[in-house]
This record gives sequence, C-alpha cells and structure tokens, in this order.
Amino acid sequence: MTLTRRRKTRHVALILAVVVAAFPTAAHSAQFPPQLPSEEEMDRLRSKMGASLAQVRAAQRKFDSLVAGFEQARTDLENVSTEVSAVQAQQAALDAQMNDVQAALNERAAAAYRTGPASVINVIFGTQSFRHFASRMSLFESVVARDGQVLDTVQELKDETARLQSELDAKRAEQQEVVNRLNQQQTELESSLAALGREYETIRRRVDNAESGFSFPVRAPFSFVDTFGAPRSGHRKHEGIDIFAAKGTPLYAVVDGVIEDKGVNGLGGNKLWLRSPGDGWKYYYAHLSGYASGIYNGARVSKGQVIGYVGNTGNARTTPPHVHFESHPPSSGPANPYPILRRSNPT
Repeated sequence: MTLTRRRKTRHVALILAVVVAAFPTAAHSAQFPPQLPSEEEMDRLRSKMGASLAQVRAAQRKFDSLVAGFEQARTDLENVSTEVSAVQAQQAALDAQMNDVQAALNERAAAAYRTGPASVINVIFGTQSFRHFASRMSLFESVVARDGQVLDTVQELKDETARLQSELDAKRAEQQEVVNRLNQQQTELESSLAALGREYETIRRRVDNAESGFSFPVRAPFSFVDTFGAPRSGHRKHEGIDIFAAKGTPLYAVVDGVIEDKGVNGLGGNKLWLRSPGDGWKYYYAHLSGYASGIYNGARVSKGQVIGYVGNTGNARTTPPHVHFESHPPSSGPANPYPILRRSNPT
C-alpha cells in the first residue's frame, strides 16, 4: 500500500471514530443513574422470589392494560381538542368575513333604497348621446354584476359556515365520547387498584431492602406506561412518566439526596425536587396529595424514605391519582425515566 493510500485510510478511520463517538448507538441511548441496580442483579432478586410473583403479575397485567387504555384515551382527547380549536378558529375567521360582506351588502341595499327606481330611468333618459348612454349603461350593469357577486359570496360563506358547524359538532361529539371513555376507565382503574393484594408490597420491600442504592418511587400496587413526549394541554410535551396508584399511597425517595423547591404550582400542584449530591442527578415529583413529616427544603433524606403521598393536585385534578415523575441527568433537561422505572420495578 502506498504512503498516500495509508494516509487516506487513517483519515477515514479517524473520521469514523469521531462519528461513532458523536452518535452513540440506540442500545446506549438510555441514561441511568449510577445507583440503579444492574439488570443481572434485578433478575437475581426476582428469581429468589420465584412463584410468589405469579399471582401478583396476573393482577398487574389487568391493571397495566387499564392504564394503557387510559393514557391512550388522554392522548386522543388532546388531539381532538386541538382539532376542535382549529375548526373554531376557522369558524371565527369565517364569521368575520361574513360580517364584512353583509355590511357591504347592507350599504348597497340602503343606497338602492335612497335612489329608488328613478336611478335606472336617469341612466336611460339622462344622457346626451348614444355613446354617453352606452357608457352609463355599462357602468350600471357593472354595479349590478358586483352586487350579484356579493350575493354569491354570501351564499358561499353561508354554505362554508354550515359545513364547519357540522364538522365542529362531529368533533365535539368525538371529544365527549373520549371524555366518557376516560371517566369509565378511571372508575375501572380505581377498582383494579383496590383489588391488588398486599403480597405485592411484600415483594417490593424485599427488593428495596437489597443491596441497591435506588428505590422505586411508589409503594405497590402501581402501574405506568411510557408516555414520555406524548402531547399534553397547551401544546406541551410530556416530560416524565405518570405512575398510577391509590390516593395517599406513599412516595419514596429514589436515592439518598436533598429536598429542593418543595411547593405548589399550577401544573404540578404539590411538588418537590430530590437532588442527588454525589452525582448531580435530580428527580421531580408532582401532583402529591401531601408531604411526609420532616420534608422541607434542604432536608436530607435516605433512599426508600417516605417523602410524600400520591394525589391528583394541579392540572391532574380530573385524572385518577398518580405521581408525575421526572429524571434529570446532570446539566441536562429531562431524560425519559421509563427505562429507569422498568429496571427498578420489582416485578
């Protein structure tokens, strides 16, 4: 191989190395906090529990199905609501256009009333020559033609308004159907939560007491699906995962850390941040029904310590109780916490 070819080969290899470093593969795209147990460790813990998981998993599958249906219905509702808003905006623009055309038509009618039939006679007899007559008649016909166009426009606008109203009625009916579905699923969710047994929590405690620096944030029973990035009201994207559980279910500190920004806001309701001082990760909990005693800004908490309780405060007041949970790697925006929750889930 010539010297030139060897140099080219080295350049290509260097470029490929830079590209690979800059664009990690999908297998390594998920971000995990350092305290999270390995997949092997979680498998080992589950194998120790053996058959005791079977009954709990059967009940959990039913609950997971209900939660998945609820989340899909919520996404459907946001999409339909956006479509309804778009149709309403079209209708408002059409109404404004109709008002302008109607005003012009009213003005023409008023002018015609003021001048009366004599205006046509004046066009015919108030001329001094045939050429003058032809010119005035042409102008008169032009005005009449414009009036006819205005009337046609009015009819077209009325037809379009009727079509939009029909479309809006259909969208609102679809919206109400989704709301009804959500209400039904909410009732089923709450019933399913009550049906899950105490054995689940026993299993969870065994996993939580293992040699691991990370705790699942909610006491069992609970359920969640991956809705990170899903549409939410106000054209927002979902920046966390909603973990559904009965109202008042204890919430745990996922790691040893410090409580920050405990308080209330419009979206999150009762909320707080948990910062892990050792590695810089932060975790956000929202929609709490309340806080555990001794939880205040600056308080130091231990992994597995109860810090609050599941609720539906803030903009979650129309949904089943759940905690909105976010994970934030150091110096970064929210990362999808679903892989973290999947791995730390005891079942």
